[in-house]
Amino acid sequence: MEYLIGIFIIIIGVSIFGFYSRKKIYQEVDRLELWKIEITNRPVTDEISKVKELNMTGEAEELFEQWRKEWDEIVTLQLPNVEEYLFDAEEFADKYRFKKAKKVLQQIEDILNSTDSSINRILKELNELIGSEEKNRVEVEELKQSYRELKKVLLAHRHTFGQAELQLELRLDAINEMFKEFETSTQQGNYLQAREMVMNMKDLLTDLKEKMEQIPLLLTECQSILPKKLDEIADGHDEMKSQGYILDHIQVEKEIENARARLNYFIELLEKIEIDEVKQGLEEVKESIETMYDLLEKEVEAHRFVQTELAEIESNFQTLLEESNDSGYETQLVQQSYRLTDQDLDSHRQIVKKLTLLFKQFVMIQDKLSEEHVAYSIVKVELEEVYSSLQELKEKHFEYCEMIQALRKDELAAREKVVGMQRKLNEIKRLLLKNNIPGLPESFHEILKETRTGVEEVLIKLEEKPLNMPAVNESLSTAEELVEKTYAQTEEMIEQVFLAERIIQYGNRYRSRYQKVATSLNEAEQLFRSYEYQQALEQAATTLEEFEPGVLKKIEELIAAES
Repeated sequence: MEYLIGIFIIIIGVSIFGFYSRKKIYQEVDRLELWKIEITNRPVTDEISKVKELNMTGEAEELFEQWRKEWDEIVTLQLPNVEEYLFDAEEFADKYRFKKAKKVLQQIEDILNSTDSSINRILKELNELIGSEEKNRVEVEELKQSYRELKKVLLAHRHTFGQAELQLELRLDAINEMFKEFETSTQQGNYLQAREMVMNMKDLLTDLKEKMEQIPLLLTECQSILPKKLDEIADGHDEMKSQGYILDHIQVEKEIENARARLNYFIELLEKIEIDEVKQGLEEVKESIETMYDLLEKEVEAHRFVQTELAEIESNFQTLLEESNDSGYETQLVQQSYRLTDQDLDSHRQIVKKLTLLFKQFVMIQDKLSEEHVAYSIVKVELEEVYSSLQELKEKHFEYCEMIQALRKDELAAREKVVGMQRKLNEIKRLLLKNNIPGLPESFHEILKETRTGVEEVLIKLEEKPLNMPAVNESLSTAEELVEKTYAQTEEMIEQVFLAERIIQYGNRYRSRYQKVATSLNEAEQLFRSYEYQQALEQAATTLEEFEPGVLKKIEELIAAES
């Protein structure tokens, strides 16, 4: 029983598979059948018949026959074969020979694809042929109009084209012949060939129009504008030479000759209506002309510079030479009172040495000018270098003179500072007397002694001959620091004396009640009498803070209120 059920299931499965496979093949057959019908119904015959409206000779006739033959083959051979293959595919499907059915369907697909491609190609070529005829008919009239306009321009303005007129006439005649060839090709049905002729004529007329627009302008530049500029440069060159300018180094005559030769060559090219090389070459000639203008202008400017600046530079030299002599004499005087470093002295020697060499160079330039064998532009460069170096020397000499003058200023400033420090020492003494300081601690005596010694050392160095200002400034800096420090410590010590007295007096209220306070204040008083004011203040303040916290701050506030 189970065996029979298994067989039944297999039969059902095969039946279902066969059913769907046949259905799929029938669907594909229907699709291909519709495709075949669509191809059959295409109006290819009608489209091919349009060619009969053209001249049925030459290319038109050949293509018509070729397309008709191909379409006949499709209709009479390929499509009937497709119909038979469709029946075969259905028959194979009915017999469950699905593999063969699929193979036949693929053959049908290939045939229809090939047929479809052939039809599309035929229609495309047909449209190109008919379109060519239509485009040729429209565009050739436009080209003829362009031809007539160019012919009219050539006739009306033939003098502006020079010898190029002959070549332009020949080009126009050649294009006119192409119009005749075009008509012949059209009459013979060679529409595609005629299309190529139209495109060729269009390019030729466009090129010829561009050349006819540019040749008169280029000829004007070659024959008139640029030669005039060259004449102007030549005249200016000759005039400058007659005025004494040395111009051999810029070779203007050679450049003018070369430019004229190139212009003649360009005219020959224009006679052959070859303009591309001419346009590029004319730009180079223009650049050469501008360069020559610039070089001659540079010589004129250089001459103007030399004439106006030569005397000024010489005057600067004389002034600096005199000032360097004065500074040399002043250096000798300063050396008697001040100690100059080797570097300072060498700086002045180098200035004088370089100034002497630079002046010799300037004299050589003057000699060149007097001999009149050197270009002004070259002299200008040399003068600018000399002037620049001269300015640097002037700056260095000025700095040196400032340094010399600063020595005396530094001395006076140092003496003035010494006077100020002495005043401050007297002020310290006045403060001590004014505040009735009982006595001075030994350490403060040492500080005062060191400070006075520092000030005295400055005075000693100021009296040395020659005066060593770096050493003076060093000792001056040390002395200033000591004076300021001593003054600050004096003010601090006076404050400590005053505070110590007040806090000991304030502590007397606790002396009789607390033995510890009495003992501590006795020690503080002893320290005070020994002039150890800071320690006395610390001793008294520390003890009282235990019994009355903030007492020191309280006393400071009372003192501030009293003052």
